[in-house]
Amino acid sequence: MDKLTIRHLFATCVAQPDADIPLDRAALLIAAESEPDLDINQHLKYLDTTAARFEAALEPGVSSAIPITRLNEFIYRTEGFSGNIQNYYEPRNSFLNHVINTHQGIPITLALIHICLGRRLQLPVHGISFPGHFLVRYGDDQPVIIDPFSGRVLSETDCSTLLKQIAGPSAVLQPEYLEVATNKSILIRILDNLKQIFWHNQAWDESKACIERQLLLIPERQEFNVQLGAVYERQGKLGLAQHTYTMILEDCLDPDIKLLASQRLLAMGTSKPIIH
Repeated sequence: MDKLTIRHLFATCVAQPDADIPLDRAALLIAAESEPDLDINQHLKYLDTTAARFEAALEPGVSSAIPITRLNEFIYRTEGFSGNIQNYYEPRNSFLNHVINTHQGIPITLALIHICLGRRLQLPVHGISFPGHFLVRYGDDQPVIIDPFSGRVLSETDCSTLLKQIAGPSAVLQPEYLEVATNKSILIRILDNLKQIFWHNQAWDESKACIERQLLLIPERQEFNVQLGAVYERQGKLGLAQHTYTMILEDCLDPDIKLLASQRLLAMGTSKPIIH
């Protein structure tokens, strides 16, 4: 498929109500823009058959609590998934197909393996947008939280310790840090990871593609438009950058975002007034 077709498929996929978004297909479409020869159906079939193999190995009548532990063991011991420690910032770690093929990834894409298999098995499994480290949550009333990078089950104390390691010793665990992530927020975070890597590498076309897809997910997030203007600046497309910042000033209601846009316009040497 060409990139325009892939982008159209992604836009159609994420235009649905959040609960109806096929997370596995959407994640594979993110990867497909960088790897147009990717066979999406082949990787979806892998998830189907892997879930079926796990289910077939269960004894009849096992309780609903057992498969959660069993599935975790299956993912890490039987299938051999693990965190990619040596090449953590490799962009392909954010591509679900690459994680399926190599059985290595970063927390959010390894979490996708849990979510995609769990949903096929009708288990209550969700992602958690924990600060700086994506987690997985099984169950609702008495949830089991798993670090998808290692497969380790985490207690509340473990989560608190993890937060301090990420955010500093004074960080305090808040209830909202363990809330269920929406499908759109998971896709936004995957694209954020990619965007940060591409930005660091000054890969501006790839950075722009990430921002454009984030805007398809949440069009009202004007900070993405500020980032888009910044990409245009770095590409030397100053007219497009000025137009982008000007549209933010005209349309945005957030004073902080408007200030950013006005500062960028002033830095570019334009006398466009700030719109209050």
